[in-house]
Amino acid sequence: MPGQIPDLNSSPKRVPMPDWGLVVFEARHAPGFYGELKDSYAKFHLLIAGRALWESGGREYPVAADTLFHIAEQVPHRQRDLPGQPVTLYAIHYRPELLRPELTRELAKNPMLPVDLHGSGTDQARQIRALVQEMLFEQEARRLGWQALLLARLTDLAVLTLRWTGGTDIAFPRGDESSARVASYAARLKSEFYTAASLDDAARSVGLGRRRFTELFREVTGESWRRYVHRLRLDYAAKLLESTERSVTAIAFECGFEELSHFHHSFKAGFGSTPLAYRARFRPKTQP
Repeated sequence: MPGQIPDLNSSPKRVPMPDWGLVVFEARHAPGFYGELKDSYAKFHLLIAGRALWESGGREYPVAADTLFHIAEQVPHRQRDLPGQPVTLYAIHYRPELLRPELTRELAKNPMLPVDLHGSGTDQARQIRALVQEMLFEQEARRLGWQALLLARLTDLAVLTLRWTGGTDIAFPRGDESSARVASYAARLKSEFYTAASLDDAARSVGLGRRRFTELFREVTGESWRRYVHRLRLDYAAKLLESTERSVTAIAFECGFEELSHFHHSFKAGFGSTPLAYRARFRPKTQP
């Protein structure tokens, strides 16, 4: 019934899979929740409250509110809530064949794939919550085309998960949750390097002070935050110069450089030539 408070679950909640292969539901854990699972379907979990430790293949994954977690089909795993912090989550169970084959293959490479949604300059938690809210509404309302819409939102979740993680499994030893957040942030930067976020913004986005964030970022990536972002921007600029006819001004803008003179100086320092001279190496000369 609408508005009814769901029962608390002391073990994993089982919801029948519909014939067409996708279901969305809420699960509220009772204190002391524990479960051992190996499901014949894949699933996304969006945690909105509580803290837990999930385990699979000898690895431990600390999870908390605003974690999106994908678990591939047939993956044995354990879920245990931390004392006094029972979890509330939304689950999306689906048959993998609903997704495009290339997405299914990429997701299956990482049987347990967490995404920390405390984003780098963007409100990723709000974006994912909005997708799940829309899925819940459409599943309940069952308006014309609701199944197609749920499938589209499932695809959105899959694509964003792979983009934000770089397709990389991130797992750290117990107690190293800060490193996991920084590593997840570094993976997302590969597709968000053009934003105008500062070092202080980056540190705040993962809930750390500037000094601690700087230390962990270097441990995770081998580079300072500024050098890492700078390299991603220059590499993408070089790619655009090689493969497109965009103007140098447009490329500087797309890569996140606020001043054209700064872009010229940085590119020459990084590649030993001006942007136009670099382009000339890869593309035949054209008439002015």
